[in-house]
Amino acid sequence: MKELGRILQTTRESKHLTLDEIQERTKIRKRYLQAIEEGDLSILPGLVYARGFVKSYAEQLDLDGQALLREHGLLEETTSSPAAPFKQEQEKQGDDTRTRTRPVFEQNLSMLPQVLMGAAIIGLLGIGYWVLSNLNSAPESPVSPPSQQQPAPPPVSNPTPTPGSVPSAPLADQAKPAERLKPETKTNKLSVYKVDGDKIKLVIEAANGDCWLDVRVDGVTKYSQVASKGTSLSFEGVSEILVASGFSPALKVTVNDQAVELESAMQRYDYRFLKR
Repeated sequence: MKELGRILQTTRESKHLTLDEIQERTKIRKRYLQAIEEGDLSILPGLVYARGFVKSYAEQLDLDGQALLREHGLLEETTSSPAAPFKQEQEKQGDDTRTRTRPVFEQNLSMLPQVLMGAAIIGLLGIGYWVLSNLNSAPESPVSPPSQQQPAPPPVSNPTPTPGSVPSAPLADQAKPAERLKPETKTNKLSVYKVDGDKIKLVIEAANGDCWLDVRVDGVTKYSQVASKGTSLSFEGVSEILVASGFSPALKVTVNDQAVELESAMQRYDYRFLKR
């Protein structure tokens, strides 16, 4: 193998080529090329790679790589080839490794029963310690404190009504709202109301929107226009007040401080208030 490496090195130097240039051309690492020239195949990945490297290197130098491999015994894998000692050394190291590993494995296998016995003892000791700890730390039943009796509420005294006393009326009766004044007679376009008192005092409020109004007091027109929302009008008559409304839902009307029940007419509707 050293002779093959010398041939390659001599040819390379005669062509004024460096190992770096050969590495660039063949894509073989420089350290492998240097090992081939020195005849040391032990650092190569294997004999198959060594053959390929030598052949590629030789072809870059215009040499017959196949012939060089045949001449130096690298074409076929024989015991006389330079790479055979390297392979035999690997096999020898593998045998030594298997020889050293076997006694260690057999020794570990013989210790397996002792290891299992020790693990079982440790497990039993742990279970016993856990049981004793739970028995010693069992919580005592708490003693409930004496219940505090709530004082009984004082009896509710019902006042006895004295003779001759008159019980007061319920609040619901006292706060009962006044009834609305309803019409005495009613037609499709006219409601007639009878009013008690010396005079007819009428208040009209456009509370829910704008409304056209025409008001006549004792036959005299007092108001005839659109009352905008929020407008409040007061009228006073002796015998009669006639109100014409264009949109009754917008109005709130009181007569002599009593609310008046109106119709929900959305067109013209007349209301006549007469002294009773």
